[in-house]
Amino acid sequence: MSIEAVGLMASIAALIVFISPLDQIRTILKFKKSDEVSPALYMAMIVNCSLWTIYGMGINNWFILVPNAVGMVLGAVTLFFIFKYR
Repeated sequence: MSIEAVGLMASIAALIVFISPLDQIRTILKFKKSDEVSPALYMAMIVNCSLWTIYGMGINNWFILVPNAVGMVLGAVTLFFIFKYR
């Protein structure tokens, strides 16, 4: 198995993890409340994904850049709705 195949599989796995906030966003919008959702988790996600995105850009590695950029955006959107419906 080539290293590119491993990178692709890792990127797909990361994307699956990072799209999981979509279900949280859906629940927040459905019930119009976010009292039980911890914003700290999504703040950490944004910081982590931001750093990996910058690193991926720095070394020009799309396997790192793309999933982490998606995670950063989805984390920020989730955090927005958490605070909007507090």
